[in-house]
Amino acid sequence: MPIMSVIKNTSMGNSLCSKVSYEDFNIGSQLIVAEYEEALFMKDGVIEEVFGPGKYTLTTENYPFLTKFVSKLVSGGVSAYNCKVYYINKAHHLELKWGTGTPIRVIDPVWGIEVHVQARGSYSVVVKDSKKFFLKFVGASASAVEQDIIKNFKTAFIQHITDGLADYLVSKEDEVLVTCNKKKALADDMLPVLNDILDEYGMELENFYIESIEVPENDPCMARIRELRIKRQEKMFDREQLAADERLNFNLRRESSEADRYVSGQMAQADYERMTIRDQDGNNGWARQEYADAIKAAANNNGTGGAFVGAGMGLAMGNAMGTMVGALMNGGEGAGPLNGGAATGTSKLICPNCNSAVPAGSKFCINCGNPMEPKKEICKNCGAELAPGMKFCGQCGTPVSEIKTCKSCGAELAAGQVFCGECGTKND
Repeated sequence: MPIMSVIKNTSMGNSLCSKVSYEDFNIGSQLIVAEYEEALFMKDGVIEEVFGPGKYTLTTENYPFLTKFVSKLVSGGVSAYNCKVYYINKAHHLELKWGTGTPIRVIDPVWGIEVHVQARGSYSVVVKDSKKFFLKFVGASASAVEQDIIKNFKTAFIQHITDGLADYLVSKEDEVLVTCNKKKALADDMLPVLNDILDEYGMELENFYIESIEVPENDPCMARIRELRIKRQEKMFDREQLAADERLNFNLRRESSEADRYVSGQMAQADYERMTIRDQDGNNGWARQEYADAIKAAANNNGTGGAFVGAGMGLAMGNAMGTMVGALMNGGEGAGPLNGGAATGTSKLICPNCNSAVPAGSKFCINCGNPMEPKKEICKNCGAELAPGMKFCGQCGTPVSEIKTCKSCGAELAAGQVFCGECGTKND
């Protein structure tokens, strides 16, 4: 066998470990190691040295371990040594395939139904520790290719992938079909588990991919799950429809309540307009208007009422009504007598409490002591004066007293009412 002066890797293809065919080398020979390689020097079954990428001149001065390799002298006085040299390929080896041969049986966390899941993908392995890789994995075979990795780790990989996939699908508390789409998350979880297997042999899992996780379409369990999903969607639709109906009814009741309040405000405005004479004629303008309406009605009556007025009986009524009617008919404070009667003297006011005649300018009734000028109420919104008994402001329609409504349906509540008459909700 010739003695070589240059040592380099001449193997081709996907070899992870290859042996240099020659074992005798000159002292001072050149060792060439590529960027993706490491070279192992072995003598008598012991790895003496590991060389990384680069070019080396092998002399006993540079590498003293070579002195025990020297075996003989060759012609010309050049020494030679004997050893075995192995090259370890540390490049990535992509697209090593894996797949579950039989379906994985798991219980769907949502539906409680057993489903059968299949998965497949690929992975890439890189040699991390050349010395450990050679001793633990290559051994006496002196070579290794990608298929050796698949053959040696297939069973262990599939076992761990199956267990990890089943645990992952159950632990997420979601439908299996939903979790099956989270392939990246599952692959990230599996990477450290599978790396523990390879680390013992000086290798590392650089990448782990899951191409698909699926449930066979012809699985009878899938048909049952589809039925349950349809029923769930129908129930959700019914609940949403019921909620929509309740919202619609609530809005209708609220609009009805607002319409009622609007009508009440319009009625209050009409009452206010009828009472504007109060602002024109003083505190008793409303009463005077009512008396005037009564006199006009009697005068227009062709029966006994008209004869009564036409016969001069107005003086008797004038004594009951004071000077109010005279003031209305003659437009003055000290009105003259009706139908030529004598003057009644000073102007009189009518007590709103006991209907007694009270001299003009009196602040209290001389008969019952009731105030002749009732306390004026003011609208809290616009400041307009409010007539007694008004529920809404005649100017802006604001309620005189705050209207209490049901906190649930918006229906109007009476003063002191605790439970809503529309929906039964308790209102504190």
